[in-house]
Formats: sequence, C-alpha cells, structure tokens
Amino acid sequence: MNNIVITRQNNRYLSVLFTEGRPSRMHCSPLLQEEGMLSQICLARVKDVIPAMKGAFLTVPEGRTVYLPLSESGDFLCANRSFSSLSELHQGDEIVVQITGEAVKTKPPLASAMPVLTGQYCVCSLFGHGIHVSRKLAPERQKELKTAIAEAGIEGRKNFQFTVRTNADTLKELTPLFQEMQEFICFFQELTEIYRHRSCPSCLYRPLPELIRQIQDIPLTAYEEIVTDEPEVWQLLKDTFPEKTVRLYQDPSLSLSRLYRLDFFLQEALSRKVWLPCGGYLVIEPTEAMVVIDVNSGKAVHKGRSSQDYYRKVNREAAAEIARQLQLRNYSGMIMVDFINMESEKDQKELLFLLDQLLKKDQVRTRLVDMTALGIVEITRKKINRPLFEEMQKNS
Repeated sequence: MNNIVITRQNNRYLSVLFTEGRPSRMHCSPLLQEEGMLSQICLARVKDVIPAMKGAFLTVPEGRTVYLPLSESGDFLCANRSFSSLSELHQGDEIVVQITGEAVKTKPPLASAMPVLTGQYCVCSLFGHGIHVSRKLAPERQKELKTAIAEAGIEGRKNFQFTVRTNADTLKELTPLFQEMQEFICFFQELTEIYRHRSCPSCLYRPLPELIRQIQDIPLTAYEEIVTDEPEVWQLLKDTFPEKTVRLYQDPSLSLSRLYRLDFFLQEALSRKVWLPCGGYLVIEPTEAMVVIDVNSGKAVHKGRSSQDYYRKVNREAAAEIARQLQLRNYSGMIMVDFINMESEKDQKELLFLLDQLLKKDQVRTRLVDMTALGIVEITRKKINRPLFEEMQKNS
C-alpha cells in the first residue's frame, strides 16, 4: 500500500510519501503553531524602490521586509492611488502582495502582486480569465472538465482565472471542485472590496498550514492512507481530506518513526552516495549554482559480461534513481549529470529517451535539456520549495 507517514522530529514535522515500500517524497515543515509567511496575502507598504534592481522592498506585518520584482506585467491592487504599471511604484504606496518565496540566506522573502489561491482541486488567480486544465490529463478529459465547469453556472467565475489540478480527475462527482471554485471567488470578491479600508501593513489571508499544502500537492491517486502519531495533525488531516483514510497511530512499545525506519531513510536521503542494485552508485553534490550528479560503475565488471553491457545497465539504473532522487530531495534549478561514457550512439539515445520519460512523471515541471559535447546531461527542475537538506537545516 502506498501511504503518507507524518511524525514529529524535534521542532518540525517530517512527512514521507512511501511508494511501493520506498520513500519517494520527503518534506520538513514547521509545527502548526510556528507557521511562516509563505502564501500569505498582505497589504504591504513600499519601503524603498531600487530602479537598478527593477524591484522594491516592502514592509509586511510584524515589521518584516519582502522583495517585489517590478518586472511583473498585469493588473495589481494599490490602496492609496491609481497607476498603470508596477514600474511607477513609489515609496509609501500601499499594495496587495502574496508571499511566494521564502527567505534564502541574505535574501528576503519574495512577493508577487498577482495573488493566487491554491486548493486541492484547482488554483484561482485574482487577475486573468478563463479555464485551464492540467496538461498531465488526457486531452479528452481536459475538454470534458472545461465543458462541465462552463455548464455548472458558477456565479462570478468569468471574473477570475482557474487552473484545474490533476486531483480533480479522481472525483466521481465534480461538486467538490465547484464548491472550491465558489469559495475562492467569494474570497477574492471580498478582498477587492475591503483592501482599501484595511490598515497597512496587515494580513488579508493566511493559507492552510505548510504541512497540509505539501500533501495537497501530492496526487490523490498516489496514496491510499495517511498515518500520523500526532493527534492535532490527525484531526486537521481528517477535516481536510475526508475522502482519504487518516489513521492515528498509537503504540507506546514501537514509535511510528521506528516502525517505518524514518531515521534511516532520512539519513539516506541526505547522503552524498546512493547505491544502485547493480553495484554502481551516484555521487550527488549540491553547489551554489547547480546540482552535480556523477554516475560511477563501482566494483569491477562482472565476469561474462562486456564492459559496455555493464555500463548500459548502470546508466539505466542511474536514470531511474536520479528521477527518484530529484523528487525525494526536492532539488531544483540546473542539474548536471555525468553518466558513464558509452561507445554506442544508439545506447546514448536510448538512455536519454528513458531519462526523459522518467522525468515527465514528476509533478514538478522537469525538463531534460540536452547532452553537451562533453557528454554531460543537462536537466532543469522548477523551484517550488527548499531542497530537503535546507529544510532540515532551517528546522534543526
């Protein structure tokens, strides 16, 4: 059975998605009472505009500073005056923003002037129009969902932009999707009415806890059960995911962490070296600019097997493990992979095709760019959250 296991480790929650008995995703998140700013929608005051950076620093609640790129094009909400472009923003202006990125080292949190609400079945954008459906669904299903939404007669829908998530495909009846859309419409309608009358800075919207948002990003079809030993988390999960089995684990003789060997798997996910079944291994090195992965053949080639056959086997196993590790460790940006050199051009093309197919299964946008003249494979992966090792450092 595929399931999600959630337990407390020191001053954080550790959530692990197990797929066929192996962890395929791991996340650390703050305790419910220690939630951060990510995804909050605020009325913020412009503290300073830096033309050379094409950005502005804003003050949000609790006196914190966030950074807003002024390169965004589109509509926005300013409480104290009207103007047509963010490039006209002045010190003292009051603008509605959403926190879209966490602080990284010396950089402040990132903000956007185009708020979105993310639910279990859809994403609603304050600015924009139309219905979009996840491209991971079949074209026929995309068309069916668009038609069903158009025929549902949801009041106010045409004033906002919606993107239907893959989770909507699991619904036998689309009522939960329609209800979620209506809730988002009501919230944004109220937001556009009240933001001018709120004190600045102030918080206009607090999202669900990060732990819940992380689980919402996992397709409902990827797991059958959620298990936790935290009563408060158990109750919240039951309320948020009524269609799923949510079990409270209570056994004082054996902790949930030990039952699922979470310490072992966590240590494995943070290790530089990852062993392959054939005896080869990966060396994974995150750097400031990129993630570098080196594929090694390991011990001597087995007898009775040519070196090229063995290299082909190592590379194929490495491709599958790399696709898994990128999700497990949540690496993003540029990833450079040095596979073992193979003499056959046909073998190289087959390897790239295999890797490309594996990467397409990732819920996060991941793309195989090319193989360089030196035989290095370039991959890019969209940044969603911090990588696992940074989450561990942040919550340690």
